[in-house]
Amino acid sequence: MKARAIINSAGAWGDDVAKRSGVMPVGLLPLRRTIVTVPKPEGQPFDRQGPVVLDMDEEFYFKPEGDGYLVTPADEVPSAPCDAQPELEDVARAVQFFETATQSKVSRIDAKWAGLRTFGPDRLPVVGSAVDEPSFFWNVGQGGYGIQTSPAWTDMLASFVLGTAMPDYLVRAGVDARNFSPARLITEPA
Repeated sequence: MKARAIINSAGAWGDDVAKRSGVMPVGLLPLRRTIVTVPKPEGQPFDRQGPVVLDMDEEFYFKPEGDGYLVTPADEVPSAPCDAQPELEDVARAVQFFETATQSKVSRIDAKWAGLRTFGPDRLPVVGSAVDEPSFFWNVGQGGYGIQTSPAWTDMLASFVLGTAMPDYLVRAGVDARNFSPARLITEPA
């Protein structure tokens, strides 16, 4: 059986999938992000619907999660594609930021993990057909926002694969597919 198209939604491994498919990679940037969950501080108000709190420099943020808080030092550590694991120093930084911001003490860490936020080299998603192989379609680089944005990226990509017009809701929102095309990442040799 032969497929008429390959859709590369491999995240941090996207460039590897492209190389194995004989397609030019686009220069994806996998960056490790650490997350911890902590219980709500004793004696302080807690609202499960409360806001995301982030510092002015966006060096950390926290938000309500379950019966406590999800906290991150907003780290972006370059990484090879892998099963990312949290580094002890990043976990400690997350706890320190939270304690400083809330003037409370973290009694325990309920969970900790890391993931890879992957971006195109210009920090934008890469969605569309490869320059050197029109039947190879990229759908990578959502940078940690894939859960929120994947329906729109997928609708846009489906229109490319099927050769149809981009969905009206994306056109009305002012989406310009050229901003996300793999072609934008190709530079002419000097």
